[in-house]
Amino acid sequence: MTIEVSPTGKVARLGAHHRWTIGAAGVVAVVLTALIVLMKPSAPRGWENGSFLNDCCGGLTLHDGEMALNGKPATRYTIGRDAGGFYVLPRFYVGGMDNLGFEIDGSRPAAKLRLDRLPDPQEVQVPGARETFLFERRPGVVP
Repeated sequence: MTIEVSPTGKVARLGAHHRWTIGAAGVVAVVLTALIVLMKPSAPRGWENGSFLNDCCGGLTLHDGEMALNGKPATRYTIGRDAGGFYVLPRFYVGGMDNLGFEIDGSRPAAKLRLDRLPDPQEVQVPGARETFLFERRPGVVP
């Protein structure tokens, strides 16, 4: 039971009707918050799919949440968007190694691989130890 004190100092009790109204308002607030969170638009699955090449490291293929490096399965990834734009976030750290290929390191935090746009990205930026490598989509190359 809820007790309310009026400005004159008198104690008043809230009736069942008032408690019901307050409870219903709380339920409505929770439902609306859940709907807003669930309706947040996400990047459509598959819009990032493609194969990208760079002379230093070779090929990077993105296909429905699976990343392949130089034709070999490497790791899963998710797509996200922040103030810098769209990105691919691998499960493990993936980076370019100067003229050697790719580095995959499960002990380091994953780094965002930046996409120039979605859908149909034409470029992917992959971090490296000393520089960022630009991978370009090659026409006719299918994931």
